[in-house]
Amino acid sequence: MTQPAQTRTDKGVRGFELDLHVAFAQPLPEAQARAALLMLEGFTLDLYRPHPAALRREGEEASLDTDAGVPSARLTGPLRDPEVVRAALAALLVGPARYVEVGVRGFLRSAQGQTDWMPWRRNAVLPRARVAEVTFEPGVRFVLE
Repeated sequence: MTQPAQTRTDKGVRGFELDLHVAFAQPLPEAQARAALLMLEGFTLDLYRPHPAALRREGEEASLDTDAGVPSARLTGPLRDPEVVRAALAALLVGPARYVEVGVRGFLRSAQGQTDWMPWRRNAVLPRARVAEVTFEPGVRFVLE
């Protein structure tokens, strides 16, 4: 099944994109987190960090702590080569990842560029060693832990 290639700049469209969330075993420095995800180039990368207010102790001012590390990341974009994605998942799961959620997710993008993601139709949980069983059917999220 081939998916139509969509990009984040398309407006007023709907379709399906790969949606991949990686939770690292421990927060990584930004450079190390980006390096761990290099095999997945060509996707939009969002590095998630804790909110500065969550990092402060009671009585302290909230400040941006750039050394707090990156606990997780999200990659989205058109699925071009499932085998490359499976190889990257296998590498992440024997390396820095605690778990990975991956699937091809439906979206609606408004004329203003706002993206609304559709809910997953089904979830499938697999052991980390069974990456080869990940299928990229629309609406199915695989959790590899």
